[in-house]
Amino acid sequence: MWNYSFTMPSAMILLILVIFYFRRPRMPIRMNITFLELLFIHTMTLVTDYMSSRVDETFTLYPAAYVYSLNLVFFVFFLARIYWFFLFTLDILGNHAPLPGRLRKAAPLVFILSELTALSSPFTNAVFFMDARGYHPGRYYGVLYVCFFFYLIAAAILILRNGRRLPSPVRNSLLSVVMILAVGNIVRMLLPMLLVMNTFCLMSILVLYLSFENPDLFLSDRGDAFNLRAFKLVLTEWSRKNTCHLVSFIIRDYSEIRGIYGGVLMDKGIRLISEYLSGQFPKCLVFYLRNGSFALVSPTALDARRISGEIASRFQKPWISDEKELMLTPAFLEVQMDRTGTSADHVISTLLLALENAARTGYLEDPAVPISIQAIDQYLIDRQSLESALTHDRLEVFLQPLVDSATGHLVAAEALSRIRRENGELIPPSVFIPIAEKDGSIIPLGEQVLRRTCRFIRDNDLQAMGLKWINVNLSPYQCMSPDLAARFRVILEDFAVPAELIHLELTEQSINDYSLLEHQLLALQELGFQFALDDYGSGHSNLTRVREYPFKNIKLDMAIVRNYFRDRDPLLPALVQGFKQMGFSITAEGIETKEMADALAEIGCDYLQGYYFSQPVSMSVFLARYRTTPEDREDAHPSHQ
Repeated sequence: MWNYSFTMPSAMILLILVIFYFRRPRMPIRMNITFLELLFIHTMTLVTDYMSSRVDETFTLYPAAYVYSLNLVFFVFFLARIYWFFLFTLDILGNHAPLPGRLRKAAPLVFILSELTALSSPFTNAVFFMDARGYHPGRYYGVLYVCFFFYLIAAAILILRNGRRLPSPVRNSLLSVVMILAVGNIVRMLLPMLLVMNTFCLMSILVLYLSFENPDLFLSDRGDAFNLRAFKLVLTEWSRKNTCHLVSFIIRDYSEIRGIYGGVLMDKGIRLISEYLSGQFPKCLVFYLRNGSFALVSPTALDARRISGEIASRFQKPWISDEKELMLTPAFLEVQMDRTGTSADHVISTLLLALENAARTGYLEDPAVPISIQAIDQYLIDRQSLESALTHDRLEVFLQPLVDSATGHLVAAEALSRIRRENGELIPPSVFIPIAEKDGSIIPLGEQVLRRTCRFIRDNDLQAMGLKWINVNLSPYQCMSPDLAARFRVILEDFAVPAELIHLELTEQSINDYSLLEHQLLALQELGFQFALDDYGSGHSNLTRVREYPFKNIKLDMAIVRNYFRDRDPLLPALVQGFKQMGFSITAEGIETKEMADALAEIGCDYLQGYYFSQPVSMSVFLARYRTTPEDREDAHPSHQ
């Protein structure tokens, strides 16, 4: 009666697919669960289709209740299969574009009505009935085809409607499945006695498997950890459902270390780390993202400090492969997502950027303590503010006065760059200066500060304010530019400002290797610039080392100044006198009280700078305050006497 020629080959192919699918690790996400359910439903449909057809051919050998029950089970699974194809399509679309929440609620209605119609057949003969001649389609048998085409059309509409959001391979695969199922349904309508519908459904399942469910698509090629593609799927789904937590880390200086150890050995090390993470944290999904970065993800809260501490402890021991030791150092980040929070795409792009930055310089003093995604977001906002300020000429320059310790009168000022966020809030220099040094924008930033300083000198009478020079900070990264002196010369010439009116400040940390700076400093010195050593006492320079450089002024770091007022150690007075005997002038930073100002003047400091005299202020405020006579300024600031 029925043609079974396609049944056995379909069953054998399905068996191979199921065995291979279950042998590889899978992520506990909705898409995979739906596919697993689809495999089960399709298997049951194939089995019950074959069994019910055989029983219908020999129905006289079985009780009527058994024959009806077997046919009912087949129709239940037959209708469920097309519904689960539709659900899987929703899962795939949901990974790429938000879908209306009511869609999942409305979709089951047709399925439920169709199932109820089929289940009523023993009483209504709606889909099938049995009589003395055997099995017969019922008067509402077409409900099967209506249900089938309803979900196919609905799926096609959703795919096409979201076509622009979908990658081409995803869109083409889903449309192929719809077309295969549509052709299979038409063949079943035209040739109802040929049991070929299961083969068409198996073809669709194979397309879904190869396109979306093949475990090799989601596993890293370096161990059993999941890859970046899988990472995005998990974050997309889990962040929509509930809180999603992750702890991530990256191997510091990964590119350099890979070059030292070699790619083969480093890949084996990545596998060892993946195995360790999977074994040590079985409740988390382990992902290897790229370039030495890993992530542990959980739908429940994670003790990020404990986990990062355990991992950091393990990294204190070598990773041994082929009797060779790999000594690696991680840097950690922590992310918590909720349903009202950041999108998966944003988290991934932010996380990868933050990890790569952490690999080079790190965000934290303690690399075993993870940083939050909010801190990373703020970092990106501040970096964007920096880029915008430089691009649209919105950099501000503030001035902080330096006073003569003997007279208390203004003698110089320090030019300090300032950048604002969109809300007008000032970004601390300790935040945006490291950003500028990392991404190379410190060079245009330094040049803009010099330009604004030169404009200020050109447009104002410094002598009337008592100003003899203005200090401008010079980053060691600027000194890496081979044409630094030539660029500074152009700026000076543009504003017709003599270089003698500008002193360039270099921090103590930047003078560790004089051979790298010597050429640049000599070229700048030939232009007429003078130099000051900033933040002395924050590094490890000694008196002999300082003499190698063409400094005229030494600025004592505020930390060493404050320490002196804690215990009045005689070291600072001796240090000041030592510098003065070597011909340096001395500036003390961090002056906050009259007592500090008087004491530092007494031990020999030439210039004083700090909040006691003034915070850094905008150029307009500086002009309003100091474009007066010294007597007027003294009257305006009696507390400074």
